Amino acid sequence: MPHVSLYRKWRPRTFDAIVGQDPVVRTLRRAIETARVAHAYLFSGPRGTGKTSTAKVLGMGLNCVEGPTPEPDTTCESCRAIINNSSLDVLEMDAASNRGIDEIRDLRDKVNLTPAQGRMKVYIIDEVHMLTTEAFNALLKMLEEPPQHVVFVLATTEKHKVLPTIVSRCQSFDFRRPGVPVLVEKLREISEAEGIEVEPEALTVVGREGRGSFRDAEGLLDQLASFTDGPITATGVREFLGSVGSEALLETTDALYERRAADALRVVDRLQNEGKDLSRFTSELVAHLRRLMLLPHAPEAALSEIGAEERADLEEQAGRIPATEVVRTIEALGDSLSRAKRGGDPKLELELTFLKLARDYTEPSVDALMRRLEVLEKAVANGAVMSSPSPPLEEKAGPEIAEQAAVPEVDQEGEESPEESAGEDDGGPEFDLDWGSVVRELEIRRPAIAAVYSEAVVEGFDDGVLRLAFPEELAIYVKLAAEPKRVKHLQEILEERLGIRPRLEFRVAGADGAKALGETASESVVAGRPQLSQNVVVEDVDATLSKEAGSSLGVEAEGEAGANAIINDPQEVFAMAREWFGSKGDLSGGSGSTRSGGS
Repeated sequence: MPHVSLYRKWRPRTFDAIVGQDPVVRTLRRAIETARVAHAYLFSGPRGTGKTSTAKVLGMGLNCVEGPTPEPDTTCESCRAIINNSSLDVLEMDAASNRGIDEIRDLRDKVNLTPAQGRMKVYIIDEVHMLTTEAFNALLKMLEEPPQHVVFVLATTEKHKVLPTIVSRCQSFDFRRPGVPVLVEKLREISEAEGIEVEPEALTVVGREGRGSFRDAEGLLDQLASFTDGPITATGVREFLGSVGSEALLETTDALYERRAADALRVVDRLQNEGKDLSRFTSELVAHLRRLMLLPHAPEAALSEIGAEERADLEEQAGRIPATEVVRTIEALGDSLSRAKRGGDPKLELELTFLKLARDYTEPSVDALMRRLEVLEKAVANGAVMSSPSPPLEEKAGPEIAEQAAVPEVDQEGEESPEESAGEDDGGPEFDLDWGSVVRELEIRRPAIAAVYSEAVVEGFDDGVLRLAFPEELAIYVKLAAEPKRVKHLQEILEERLGIRPRLEFRVAGADGAKALGETASESVVAGRPQLSQNVVVEDVDATLSKEAGSSLGVEAEGEAGANAIINDPQEVFAMAREWFGSKGDLSGGSGSTRSGGS
């Protein structure tokens, strides 16, 4: 006698034998009892959950000699014909291979024929979502005006692909995926009836591998019964499937949590030498970590997929490892799986992931890197070549050397002016900035502010300071340009072009520029409201400012005492006076300049 597969042999023949679909069974039984059977049903859900079997049981109940009845006897001629797929009244059509308009038209021609033996004709269309648009339209016409003796049962695993007009004309039932305990109980019933000796833990592994499909789980049990010589054990099932045991999952999880990279990598190497599928191992490790994550919050969900023998170890590990660590590991392993599926070496991807997890390596933010790259590309496109800003002299050499370096050197022929010192070529990189494009960009964003800077000329850029000069007739613009509310908008554009946010230095070009600038700066300080932000350097402050400070101390300041002063706060004016008063041994002679305050 030929062998019959277990999933075929144990296909439900009655409503009572349908497991895990209680709402569907209850509704259909009640419909038959009250003679309120609909003309069309739509059964949707994962594969192997009993959609087609339920449709056949419905056909048997409608055509049984004892019926219509929710309890078909399964022994009458009509029931046996349905079970053997030879009935002329319960017809099954596979829409995956008969999906065209011609097949549906043929069905339409036959649908008006009366039943051959039973009371009703039941048409079961499996995988109905595979029909073409034309076939769907033809089926829709039959569903709108069906004969009284016809019941349509449409089955699909992808309900979202069925036309809404079809769904609206059917009573829809969603078949649920059974949990591992339900599958294990069904497998235990089958194994006892068939005389298959199997360990309880092995049934749990088989049920978990079934992934919510009765057909898959029963088919795997049938394979194992042929593969195993003797009782089916959990070890034998894992060997057959190429999966690992819970011991390896627990060991790997502990090694990663305790940052023992070598031990985690040894597990990978050992599993590969044993011929295990590392992609499968990664998936099983993710499933194990998922159970660890769910156990403190939803224990029923976490424990539904494991046997009683695994529960104690899982609870112990979940009590030690924080949920944040579990989530971090799951995300990293998920990325590893994705890369392996795209063609990466599973072992290499797993080893890289384990090293990163064990060493707390964090990937840099892609968004942050892209922003930095865009800024640098804009800077290069505008011809900007920059060196890193040098640290203050106080940080490099101490305050004494910084104070000495602040005084311009004097050669043998005489004093060197600040302008001559700044104009010398120090051998640094060349700088090129399209100031016109900067102003045009500012005009687009802030037209009123752009008018202030449109007449400025770039004099140079070094040590993170951009020097801008205005014509003598526009000396008043120096004060306006240095106001923080305007400066910040200009600095935003410069940062996009240069890659850094430079400090700004404003001055008046020409011989009399210093005086004009000094007057505007002096006014802002005297008013007690500093108009300059700490990012702005004002150069060539009028000597009058220093003279006024010196006069208040009874000292006649000579030369350009305030040249190259950096004004960060009004109080620095008085600090400058004290500095000049204390730094000159001979108050009546000598000249020089210094720079006060931090840039």
